[in-house]
Amino acid sequence: MRTESRTRAVRRLSHIGFVVAALVIGVAGFGTMTYAQSVTRVKIDFAFVAGGKEMPAGAYDFEADSGRIIVRAQDGKGTPIMMAVITRLGRHDADTDAELIFDKIGDKFLLSEVWIPDADGYLLLNTPVDHEHRVLGGSRPHK
Repeated sequence: MRTESRTRAVRRLSHIGFVVAALVIGVAGFGTMTYAQSVTRVKIDFAFVAGGKEMPAGAYDFEADSGRIIVRAQDGKGTPIMMAVITRLGRHDADTDAELIFDKIGDKFLLSEVWIPDADGYLLLNTPVDHEHRVLGGSRPHK
């Protein structure tokens, strides 16, 4: 009698273990998928300003994370820049490419919007003075 109840207990624990393992694997896979969708890589061929810091031309990763955009140089040099999101911007097109919008004031290019593929955009800078835009990426880039 005792061996039969022990066998049931072992089966029940095994079943619970398999369910927990499946959940852990599923959550880990979802986290990886979400991360992959919220990071985009862009090569910028001109110096720019992000979060008040001058950035040289180069390749950068842009990551959307909890109400902010994190800008990291792909070469790993320098400190990542964290920019607060002012508001989300509704997608106006069906772009599947990353798009960056810079506000040009004088000879400076200030990062103002980040559009990660297949997602709404992020407004990072509200420039109240007259300025031009420089669009990098997307379906209609212009300088």
